Amino acid sequence: MKKLILYDLDGTLVDTRQDIINGVRYALKELNGPDLTDEEIKDCVGTGLHALIRQVFRLPADRQRAEDEKLADRGAQLYREHYKKHMLDHSRLYPGARNFLEHFKGRKQAVITNKPNPFSAQILGALGVADYFIAILTGDNGLPFKPDPAAIHHLMEETDATEAETLFVGDSLIDIQAARNAGVEVVTLTHGFTAEKVLRDAGPDHIARDFPELFRIAGGKGW
Repeated sequence: MKKLILYDLDGTLVDTRQDIINGVRYALKELNGPDLTDEEIKDCVGTGLHALIRQVFRLPADRQRAEDEKLADRGAQLYREHYKKHMLDHSRLYPGARNFLEHFKGRKQAVITNKPNPFSAQILGALGVADYFIAILTGDNGLPFKPDPAAIHHLMEETDATEAETLFVGDSLIDIQAARNAGVEVVTLTHGFTAEKVLRDAGPDHIARDFPELFRIAGGKGW
């Protein structure tokens, strides 16, 4: 039986795709950035806000030039200003997510996301599911970003959960890598930001199209 169930946020519990894209596009427009498609922007999501801005502005991650850092900081600021006003324009829980959380409310459940606060807690609160979680660990909580396993290990220690008693539910390669680095079982949902073939090639322990299918897997595995 799983004692601790951990979830990613964007693309896993909540479909935040369009609001993120709109925030990035606003920053790009304000700073005369490249004209990117929705798919190109989406593919940059997952490694934290500053990394997202660097990627969409085509700033090399290993180049620490002052003008690059200034542009990345300004882009992140513009994104935040837009996103805090529009983060719930289109964002909704994925079908079946609330039922899944309700079913497992007797277990310890938590969110680990590279998304910064206050956005993460505000979105989950506004959608009425924040109280299901013992913790919402975000990209600015002082712990390293996924795929570093530090946040997973922290919650395992807090709940006295072993590797075998812990499950990570995500939608990306970063989530798979984080779970692997922590030595815990991982299931990925294909309704999120990463193509199903990419996820399958990465070899998670389980893969599901949506929460109803994940619920059936959970029953079959006795989680």
